[in-house]
Amino acid sequence: MNNWQTVEIKTHPLNGARWVKCVAHIRKNATGEVRRYETNEILEDGESRPSVFNWEENNLSCDCNRELFFGYAAGLKYDDMPNRECTDGRFSVNLENPATGEIYYREFEPNSQIPPTAGTE
Repeated sequence: MNNWQTVEIKTHPLNGARWVKCVAHIRKNATGEVRRYETNEILEDGESRPSVFNWEENNLSCDCNRELFFGYAAGLKYDDMPNRECTDGRFSVNLENPATGEIYYREFEPNSQIPPTAGTE
């Protein structure tokens, strides 16, 4: 079982769940630039890793949110990023357990080549 750094948050949405520290490695696919964004995720009782549903299919899978976190990782403020687009595919994410360095969710390979722009070969 993986070790996780617990975060003290007063409300837990599920019985037995705990919040744990995670790092999202967010890649801007057009340039290949990767930034690290520290976040917290819910680890349900009995699970060995946090759920990836939010990053894979839900709200955090959308480029508008990923672009926001990408900006935060560079020290930008919300008002510095007013024109975020709600698209899919401009950003990719890997999720890391910072206690162990394990990548437990992967959308891109480290040092992978930048994907071609749509319509080019």
